[in-house]
Amino acid sequence: MDGSSTGDSIRVAGDVVAYYSSDKRLKDNIKPIENALDKVNAISGVTFEWNEKSHKTTGRKDVGVVAQEVEEVFPEIVETRSNGYKAVDYQKLTAVLIESVKELTVKVEALEAKQCNCK
Repeated sequence: MDGSSTGDSIRVAGDVVAYYSSDKRLKDNIKPIENALDKVNAISGVTFEWNEKSHKTTGRKDVGVVAQEVEEVFPEIVETRSNGYKAVDYQKLTAVLIESVKELTVKVEALEAKQCNCK
């Protein structure tokens, strides 16, 4: 079997463990994600069923996001594959969610402080 031609997916029965290089020393121009909450609000979390074009079990229920929506706010985490279909690097959404939680925390703390001052 030619290892360079794996098709559309790899299926593994056991766990797959992968680590990505994330060391600060390997990065330049590090900046926080701005307006992360607004960007998260532009992406829908959806439930759906896979169709026959997906090469997955047709009708199987799943959860996820829509690549085209993600691409509008984060084009760097969406890839258009050679078959024309779009794929999302879900792992990178974690950084966006972290920053959006931090933005929400600031808003909640401001509301709590305002409420405490009103008493």
